[in-house]
Amino acid sequence: MGRRKQEGTGLMFPKRTAKRKRKRHPASLLHSREEKTCYLCMLLEESFVRHLYLEEHHIFFSGHQRSLSEEYGLKVYLCSRHHREGPEAVHGNQENRRLLEARGQQAFEERYGRGEFLRVFGRNYL
Repeated sequence: MGRRKQEGTGLMFPKRTAKRKRKRHPASLLHSREEKTCYLCMLLEESFVRHLYLEEHHIFFSGHQRSLSEEYGLKVYLCSRHHREGPEAVHGNQENRRLLEARGQQAFEERYGRGEFLRVFGRNYL
């Protein structure tokens, strides 16, 4: 008929007592959020304008690569024009996406080595 309550808790579905381990979110290898600048504005237009709002973009974002980008700090901060809106946005502009992927691979290889990039990501973006 009804579900039995677990003994001693008084709850039908007791809460977990052990906490989950939090994932580590390292800083970007390429760019600092504190600068408040858009990475592509700086790279493409040499504009160092400070923005009130920036969006975090994981350089490698398809499939399981988003979590790898997070783990290794392969992310940049972009204004909305370069992230989602307009013809230059990385989610719609393959040229800008490839540019970020090449920069991301270079930064990774400087820190961990070329062989390690190919082992982790399984592809060469240079």
